[in-house]
Formats: sequence, C-alpha cells, structure tokens
Amino acid sequence: MIFGLIILSVLIGTLLPVQAGLNAELTKILQNPFMGAFISFFTGTLTLGLILLFQKAPLGDLKRLAGIPPQYFLGGMMGALFVGSSIFLIPRMGATAMMAAFVTGQLFSSIIIDHNGWLHLPVYAITPQRIAGIILLFVGLLLVVKKTT
Repeated sequence: MIFGLIILSVLIGTLLPVQAGLNAELTKILQNPFMGAFISFFTGTLTLGLILLFQKAPLGDLKRLAGIPPQYFLGGMMGALFVGSSIFLIPRMGATAMMAAFVTGQLFSSIIIDHNGWLHLPVYAITPQRIAGIILLFVGLLLVVKKTT
C-alpha cells in the first residue's frame, strides 16, 4: 500500500514544476506576479468548488468555519507564499534548482515536525538513516545548483 501512495505522491509532485512554469508565464502575460498568483488561486478555487459540488458536500459544513482556530487559516497563506515564490524564483533559477531547494526545505521541516509530533501528527523519530537522507538532499541541492563551465 505504501508503495502505491509513494507512486501517487511522486506523480503529483511532477505537477509542481509544471504549475510553477505555467504561473510564471501567466505572470509575464499579466505583468504582475500578484495577479498571476491570484488567477492561479482563483482557478484552483473554482476547481475545488466543482469537486465539492460533484461530491454533494453538505453546505451545513460551512457553519463549522466560525469554530476554527485562526492559525488553521495560515495554510492558505502559506500556499499563496509558495505559489508567489515559485512565480518569482523559477525564471531566475530554473525549475530543477527551485524544486530541489523546495523539496530540501520541505523534508528538512518535515523531519522536525515528525520527530516532535507537531500539528497532531504521529511521531516518527529522527534516525541516522533520516539524517543521512537529509544530508544527501543538501548535497543533491548543491550539485543541482552548481554552475558548470
């Protein structure tokens, strides 16, 4: 089962540099990175709305919004920062370097979150193998961004 989830995650991960490239081109056309990010999120919101419509999600669920602690809305802000940053970074450093840096940062923070069980997630201790994996990611990042002449 885990291998199926890994394959699915890798396939979804292949969409991120495509998304960043499309958003960068959209921004060139609109000549405003915030407008590009806004349009990206707007079309994403429409897509999610259609999914909810087809799922026949009960509108009563919206009443729960009032009881949500404010910090749980930061996820959307972080998503906007991610998309906005990718729009800015991809033409300056390329898709490979940008994604390598993003993935390295994601895994670095993930190992800390896992080890501490933050965000109500299960605890997965830091092990020598995980530390080696993070070190190899940093080495890989350096190799990806290193200029060859």
